[in-house]
Amino acid sequence: MRLTINPTALLALLLALLLSSCMSLSTVEPEASIRIKTILPKYIEHEQFVSIKEYLTGKETTKNRLILRSIAEERTGLYLIISLNEKISSLPADTEIICEIFMPGELNAKVFEFPLPKVNRLPKTKHLLIGLTGSDWPYKKDALPTAWKISFIDSKSQVITEKSSQVWSL
Repeated sequence: MRLTINPTALLALLLALLLSSCMSLSTVEPEASIRIKTILPKYIEHEQFVSIKEYLTGKETTKNRLILRSIAEERTGLYLIISLNEKISSLPADTEIICEIFMPGELNAKVFEFPLPKVNRLPKTKHLLIGLTGSDWPYKKDALPTAWKISFIDSKSQVITEKSSQVWSL
């Protein structure tokens, strides 16, 4: 038995295979432009924020940092130092940062919401500090949360980026 191949049909088949492979490559979703690179927990006391300029003016100097606190007038507490791959100023103006955190010895996560401040200009840095301060962090200096998850949410409730500790997924 002799097999004959129609060159036109073969060409059409090869072209269809080539186009379908190109289309599957083009449907890959692009990587999110803003990502959380790292989250480091650190206990920081009030005195560590005080600068010479603050002694002179009486006003806190953030030194080109974005510092968001659960209790604005309290500085001592646990801070999650968040490093992004892009500058904070790249975030949409209506971004809300959700911090879900398991406190030491607690079985349920507490949720803290930090809206991005409505200012003319955000700091031109890739780092921000989220602080659980005052009565929101009643633990000693060496205590650490069991697990945490940080989510950046836009005004349409879409997740911009999120990252959690390794223990969070257990």
